[in-house]
Amino acid sequence: MLVSLKLGEEEVTVSAAVDTGASFCLFARSAAESLKIDVESGLSQVFTTANGSIEAFGHTVQMTVLEIEVEALVFFFANGNIKKSLLGRRGWLDRVLFGLDEYQQLIYLSDHRDT
Repeated sequence: MLVSLKLGEEEVTVSAAVDTGASFCLFARSAAESLKIDVESGLSQVFTTANGSIEAFGHTVQMTVLEIEVEALVFFFANGNIKKSLLGRRGWLDRVLFGLDEYQQLIYLSDHRDT
């Protein structure tokens, strides 16, 4: 999915995967740098994965996915070599109604505030 991140006048669009197992939304460090964010000035958090621990820093940004805009605390990887971006439970999935039809390969999405 394409995700637009905005902070002040700066905006960047990145591709991100929906990850229902991710606690938070996590983005590549390069996205933070495009927004002119000092990554290490954010809320430090260590995430544990099957491959080990990963450090990231949280910042509040405006995030838009498929015309649904939310303000959320998202995390940016400290390691610039990690290019993956994930839409996780807190900050995105907890704000939308999300449905998946695996057979037809369709995703249903609506703003939770519309219900």
